[in-house]
Amino acid sequence: MDWVEKELRVAGATGAVTGAGVMLPWALEGSMSWLALLVFPAFCGAVAGLLVGVVAVGGGRYALWSNRVWPARSHRTWRHRFAACTAAAVTLVTALALCWLFAAAGEISTGTDELLPWWIALAVIAASSYLFAYALAPTTDRTARSQDCLGQD
Repeated sequence: MDWVEKELRVAGATGAVTGAGVMLPWALEGSMSWLALLVFPAFCGAVAGLLVGVVAVGGGRYALWSNRVWPARSHRTWRHRFAACTAAAVTLVTALALCWLFAAAGEISTGTDELLPWWIALAVIAASSYLFAYALAPTTDRTARSQDCLGQD
């Protein structure tokens, strides 16, 4: 299983768990059936997670390209670069989607604290994307040349 498949599986599963977790208080309250409150949000969360996973794969592909142009010094720095590129792509696309939703709804106001939960959610998305990408970073064959080999080309 390559890193793309792992990334998409983790993103889909995380989205499904998040979708079901958001609706869990209402399911425990018993106001509606468990099936309607957990399965449908889990499905919608999995679809949203797969969309985020596709964006994360795009960020990962950019990290792989950047490693060909500018090789990482070690495997650890490679994993950090991969995670940073992936998290940046996911955070930017998610922030743009949230901005679009606020603009479309006409709910843009700067004098209130209504945006605080969205900033927290965006920070959680960025942090979880970074951690998952760091854990799922593929190995790379290209590493930086050592200092003693620089003049021998």
